[in-house]
Amino acid sequence: MSQILLQAVRLIDPFNGVDLEECDLLLEDGVLEKVGAGLKLPKGATAVRREGSVVAPSFLDLHCHLREPGQPWKERIARATAAAAAGGFGAVCAMANLTPPVDTVERLRRIQRHNKTWGRVPVLQFAACTKDLEGGELANLEALARAGAVGFSDDGRHGMSEDRLAEALRRAAELELVVAIHPEDEALLMLANRSSRDPSQWRVRPPGAELSAIEKAISALRDSPGARLHLQHVSTAGGVDLVRRAKQEGLPLTAEVTPHHLMLTGASGDAGPADPARCNPPLRTEADRMALWEALLEGTIDAIASDHAPHEAAPPSERSPGFSGIQLVLSAVLGQGGALSHLSRVVETLTAGPRRVLGPAGAGAPGDGIRSGEAASLTWFDPNQSWTPSPQSWLSLGTNTPFWGEPLKGTVLATFAGGRMVHLNRELVPELDGD
Repeated sequence: MSQILLQAVRLIDPFNGVDLEECDLLLEDGVLEKVGAGLKLPKGATAVRREGSVVAPSFLDLHCHLREPGQPWKERIARATAAAAAGGFGAVCAMANLTPPVDTVERLRRIQRHNKTWGRVPVLQFAACTKDLEGGELANLEALARAGAVGFSDDGRHGMSEDRLAEALRRAAELELVVAIHPEDEALLMLANRSSRDPSQWRVRPPGAELSAIEKAISALRDSPGARLHLQHVSTAGGVDLVRRAKQEGLPLTAEVTPHHLMLTGASGDAGPADPARCNPPLRTEADRMALWEALLEGTIDAIASDHAPHEAAPPSERSPGFSGIQLVLSAVLGQGGALSHLSRVVETLTAGPRRVLGPAGAGAPGDGIRSGEAASLTWFDPNQSWTPSPQSWLSLGTNTPFWGEPLKGTVLATFAGGRMVHLNRELVPELDGD
């Protein structure tokens, strides 16, 4: 990599409370040597200047699905993590709902080997809360924690009763790990779908299922001293209000939102079989979308997470729910009118916010601020540069995104993780091509 001088960038570092309009950064062989204004260009160094560009700590994605091993035709670890790096992420958290689920130490260790071998960026692996994600018997949380799980989640399902969740929370608290849940009450989902017990057939997902699950989860949290609960992909105004009140009460609750729930709307809870934009939870109303934005900006929502859910191409009637989108998280969010005026807060929800959710387990991710003398873990992006998701620009194996072919504002120029340049946009930064 030799020496690189990034000149006159805006530096946003939420970890250290820094937002400087014009700053230089000198990197040498992956180490951030100097940070300051008006740095001199060392002999032999490459100077790079892009007006209006921003440097921030490398992003951390709290919630993605890598599919491999188990469903490699949907996604590969190498492809997903390359897409993550192109989206500015220096590390990702992978969910446990693989085939088979990550509910034993043997499976966890196997997945960790795959992640380490093929990951373009570090992969922090969640383990399941319950065996087979069925919501019944808890997995051996203690053994999974010792083997390196960074948290517990049955994401994709939420079959745990309130008592079972409270037990999981209490045990996770002893391990200093977070429990993350997919907040949809499965009993209500069954009723809404003609009593079907097959989750793959649950096309109607009413807002009330989210509210019920959050209410019960908050109740379980109250009965679990020292525990930390995280709500994944909150999608409704009512859900946001429950989170807000729980935080005002002082409960250790965190929550995330996805780019698609921030940007898009749909029929609230009823996605028909031919709906090309189907996800779980579904896209909601404009009032819900605006409530999510308000909650994000005020701090009620802690993090933006991709919920990267790649699937193979299929006719609309056969399409699985979920969007592939880890490469476009920043771009989709910056496409919202007014988001640029809150850029520091957006960056915080992609950096310091996710780390707070993970707690001590987040130490395994590169980048907890920008400081000289340390291995570079940073994201350099141009918030005004547009790009279009297309076969030429797309790195994930899954192309199931509602943003396909849509110009998006906000382009990642380079991503560094643990001293390595894991992504470089060669079209926009030709000076560094080949480094």
